[in-house]
Amino acid sequence: MLKVGLQSIRYKLLLLVLVSSFATLVVAGAALMYNDVREFRQMLGNELTAQADIIGQASSAALEFNDAKVAAENLALLKAKPEILAAALYTAKGSLFAQYQQQAARVELPKLPELDSVHIEGQRLVLFKRVISHGEILGTIYLSARYDLLARLIDYLAILGGAMLLSLLVGGLISSRLQSHFTEPILAMSKVALQVREQRDFRLRAAKTSNDEVGYLVDAFNDMLAEIGDRNAALVASRQALEHEIIERSVAQKALAASEQRIHALVSTMSSVIWICDRRGCFMVDQDSWAQYTGQPMQEYLGLGWRTRFHPDDQGQLDRAWSIALMQSSAFALEARLWHAESARYRFVSLRAVPVINGDGNTAADTNSQDNQEAQEWIGSITDIDDRRKAEFEVLTLNMELERRVSERTAQLEIANKDLESFSYSVSHDLRAPVRAVAGFSAILRNTQGDELGAESRRLLDIISSEANRMGMLIDDLLSFSRLGRQAMQMRNLDMGQLVQKTFEQLNLEQSGPPLQFRLGQLPQAEGDRTLLGQVWANLLSNALKFTAKREEAMIEVGAISDDEKFTFFVRDNGAGFDPRYKDKLFGVFQRLHGTSEFAGNGVGLALVQRIIHRHGGRVWAEGKPDAGATFYFTLPRHTGTA
Repeated sequence: MLKVGLQSIRYKLLLLVLVSSFATLVVAGAALMYNDVREFRQMLGNELTAQADIIGQASSAALEFNDAKVAAENLALLKAKPEILAAALYTAKGSLFAQYQQQAARVELPKLPELDSVHIEGQRLVLFKRVISHGEILGTIYLSARYDLLARLIDYLAILGGAMLLSLLVGGLISSRLQSHFTEPILAMSKVALQVREQRDFRLRAAKTSNDEVGYLVDAFNDMLAEIGDRNAALVASRQALEHEIIERSVAQKALAASEQRIHALVSTMSSVIWICDRRGCFMVDQDSWAQYTGQPMQEYLGLGWRTRFHPDDQGQLDRAWSIALMQSSAFALEARLWHAESARYRFVSLRAVPVINGDGNTAADTNSQDNQEAQEWIGSITDIDDRRKAEFEVLTLNMELERRVSERTAQLEIANKDLESFSYSVSHDLRAPVRAVAGFSAILRNTQGDELGAESRRLLDIISSEANRMGMLIDDLLSFSRLGRQAMQMRNLDMGQLVQKTFEQLNLEQSGPPLQFRLGQLPQAEGDRTLLGQVWANLLSNALKFTAKREEAMIEVGAISDDEKFTFFVRDNGAGFDPRYKDKLFGVFQRLHGTSEFAGNGVGLALVQRIIHRHGGRVWAEGKPDAGATFYFTLPRHTGTA
């Protein structure tokens, strides 16, 4: 039986090759036969047409002069064509003019000629063709030729059958020789498969004899045997592990029983109250910790009697929250007042419970299902939080007292700041008159007594005038600084690019020296007071102009960076810069990092910038290095209100 099974694939492959070859030869032979029949008919028709043209040209004169004898002689020449059985020549009026028939042929000539055509009648091919001379129809030629298609087909089929038989024999021999290279590896795999089934030895492997698809099949077969062997080993190991697990589970069940006893002992020693109820929220078993805390006997707390130990004012809230938890099988949490037997009063407790969804003891927090499943029972705890609530209340009281004191201190500080601003304003205003007097009398003295004074006296007088003027500028800046805190801001949307451009143009008109390069980037619109922000840009740009005045190729750049919360504007120059160690002093009143002999100024401009930006809810800072330029930044919130 094995031998027959092994041979069957050879026979099937050989039969497959022979049938495929036979089908191919049949299709090819049919196509060739069809083409031969079509060409044979076309060739015979062309030959008849040529004969008709020759006879027509030869007989045109006979038709014109009504010479039937010459026409019959022309038709008699067709004896050289044995395949032509009959011929006839008709006049233009359709009467028979001359005719020809082979002796053995019995062809009935048509009474009237037909239109020009070539068609088959039985085993004859018939042709009608008009004789035309100089555009005039002289008559019609009729030819009837033998059309022996069946004999031609029989000959063709005999040749085709012999060729097909020879092709099948050659193909069968070649296929029988070549298929062994394909079937031998498959038969070898079958033999190995039979041995594996009988011996259960998965270490056996089939030999690979080629690197084609059959070779890949052998590799896959060997890999499959290896995987089956691994899985068989894994199954054996799994069975052994399962037996070991069964032994361990029996041991674990005994340990679980002991653990439950320990848990009961642990619950009895816990300070929290642990309780269990059924799916309806009823106490069904003894609750020792509940009884110890509330002093409620078992006959009272069974069922829903446990609710009566909560404060009457909290029972409504308890019932509503507990009903929702029961309907949704969701975790339950509530803070309420529960009767404490030992202290004989109600104490605040934290009541928590989770539903046990299935019989495995999994709670709602343990399950991944989003559906509301019905709880089997509830496990809950009660923690006394009365002392914590008292501590929280005391902390809340202290926080409220602290906030009240902070508010009082803030109000006092605001009053002190307002008094300080008023004092600064008054002092600055009162100092202006003496300073003006010093400046005025110095000018009068120089104008009236200048010629009588010596050079040193005039130098000292110039110093007095200069310092008086500088003192006047300091007083003006101090007045502006003190007035800033009392000035109400008019908030509106500002085109910062236009504001910077106009401010720079006004300041640049006052500058003398080499031209500088001014770069103005794309600035976003921002909310703010136009006058105050104009003062910010004026102070920052005037600083940049001042500290780049000594540069041969001065450069000032203004730009902005935006994010979701704020706009960050900056002014960058390549001027004198500053020591970054003292950058915190830049924005203080009367704080200067350069001497008045190097750069003019009074140290109030950047303090004004900082105060204005703070009033707008932003911040200001600077970066720089000595002789390497400086960059001043300030931010404005995207949405702000009046400060």
